Amino acid sequence: MCGIAGIATPTAAVPGTGEVRAMIARLVHRGPDGDGVHAMPGCVFGHRRLAIVDLSPLGAQPMCAPGDAAMLTFNGEIYDFAALRAELESAGYAFRSRSDTEVLLHALDRWGAGALEHVHGMFAFGHWDARTATLTLARDRFGKKPLYYAPLGDASGSGGVAFASELGALLEHAEVRARREIDPVAVAQFFVHEFVPQPRSILAGVRKLGAGERLTWSAATGVRVDTWWRPNFGVRLRGDTRELTEELSRRVTRAVSRRLVADVPVGVFLSGGIDSSFVAACAVEAHPRVKTFAIGFEDPSFDESSHAALVAKHLGTDHTTEVLSESALVDLVVPTLDAMDEPHADGSILPTTLLARLARRSVTVALGGDGGDEIMAGYPTFSVDQVLSRLPVMPGAGRLAGLLAARLRPGDGNFSTAFKVQQFAQGLGSRGAERHARWLAPMDPDDLRSLLAPALRGAAANALDAARASSEGTATDFDAATAFYLRVYLADGVLQKVDRATMRVSLEARAPLLDTEVATFCLALPESLRLRGTTTKYLLRRALGNRVPRSILERPKKGFGAPIGRWLRGPLRELLLDTLSPARMRLGGWFEPAFVARHVDEHLSGARDHRKLLFALICVEHWRRRWLEAA
Repeated sequence: MCGIAGIATPTAAVPGTGEVRAMIARLVHRGPDGDGVHAMPGCVFGHRRLAIVDLSPLGAQPMCAPGDAAMLTFNGEIYDFAALRAELESAGYAFRSRSDTEVLLHALDRWGAGALEHVHGMFAFGHWDARTATLTLARDRFGKKPLYYAPLGDASGSGGVAFASELGALLEHAEVRARREIDPVAVAQFFVHEFVPQPRSILAGVRKLGAGERLTWSAATGVRVDTWWRPNFGVRLRGDTRELTEELSRRVTRAVSRRLVADVPVGVFLSGGIDSSFVAACAVEAHPRVKTFAIGFEDPSFDESSHAALVAKHLGTDHTTEVLSESALVDLVVPTLDAMDEPHADGSILPTTLLARLARRSVTVALGGDGGDEIMAGYPTFSVDQVLSRLPVMPGAGRLAGLLAARLRPGDGNFSTAFKVQQFAQGLGSRGAERHARWLAPMDPDDLRSLLAPALRGAAANALDAARASSEGTATDFDAATAFYLRVYLADGVLQKVDRATMRVSLEARAPLLDTEVATFCLALPESLRLRGTTTKYLLRRALGNRVPRSILERPKKGFGAPIGRWLRGPLRELLLDTLSPARMRLGGWFEPAFVARHVDEHLSGARDHRKLLFALICVEHWRRRWLEAA
């Protein structure tokens, strides 16, 4: 797990190594164990190292092929690297290190573009082929590791390409920094998703490589982006439920075992939910003593620590729980906003950061349950949509439900009744991927034009583009929803939140349920084995079976969040009023001051629950002042 950066140009001269050094200096938190910069004619790569496999200097990066024929800067882990190494050795390749980086470097030499089909894990990398002066950037199948890039000269990359693990690092490149302008469509999409979905970034001149995508660039061809992998929604497995349950169990067990391989201590995040409990149970079967970590909250509506403790006791793990005071979480808000080089308004990044900080005291790698909800229909919205999909779309129903929500007394608890009705109302007039996007949105997308200032208002028409595009290749509402959660919500939301929270404290997070074998198997299961009535993750619960107490299997899903709504009326009130004051809104010029002021007043008075919208506005405005005004 590392931080990467680089520049490729169409000239034979060596690009500016000083800029790449400045870029990786921004990524120290991602790789505190070492750094490196290496230049070749036309290309320079940089790397910050968090040493996980082969801690020796032989595993350092950027790594070059014999004779400087190629160069690689790589962020992530290849979990099948031992088998790939044996195959490459039999083909005549010699290895100097025990690292998975060298395996990937030789795999790219042997199979070229086809190497991506051979590697399984999480990765984002830059590869320079000195023989053809070609740059290749690639991301893993589900988008676990981030990668930003900026075409230089023009959109085709006539002047080359710069790339980095984080947007803030990329802004150390002079040309990228000089054309630092926002993307209006990205701003509109942010208020649908609470993050900017790929391929856009908050800046018009910077793009994000998508999950399962590859970029190639050369002076002759310019920038070309293609999809090398995407989920297949046209396959359905057949078989006995018992046999399928056993097969799922075998696949998850193998996936967890592969992710326990490291030359540093490994632990497990444990929430007491289905997914993390399954991962922890499989880890215990593979390893005699497993460390697990959980955090608790003083607010009982957000606290799951007792369930995690129950699972840990049942499994016999070395368990650590830290109950967080409200002040500890609140104190993290502004530093977290300061660290966001691209806005991200999922409030669960706060407890996730503190959980990562707790684990980092004992381990360098932590396994989690991310991906289970997406591949096994784990969100409550799947159950609701199953019922609504049998009914005709009712365009006026959303407004009626919205009026009902406005009459309910707001609550500050996690998923209060008024909050759920309010969010539910936003999706009633749609279906498929768009319905689910609307259900999760901080505000009704139909009201975006009222929020945005005139200069940005036209972008509201494109606010749902990412959600609509995500369902391409699907034939049913169920598959469309699954595709949305995988391609948008998971890839650009959940995984990037986890990456930022864990890498902020130099902790590697691994997701066994997003193992290629596990995910492709689950996505091919019949709908009834993922969702049965109101029972989500049906087959996963069966596979977990008697590994954990029955009460854990029967628990409803509970999100990992923070009481943002109450904080905005209390300890964050001053931040809210300062950041979203009418004067600030007029100065920024992105949002309508009167619209924002009305929503602030309604929330502070207790008349409405606008927690998601107001926190999203705070994130964007804080980012604008931090990265545009002050820069």
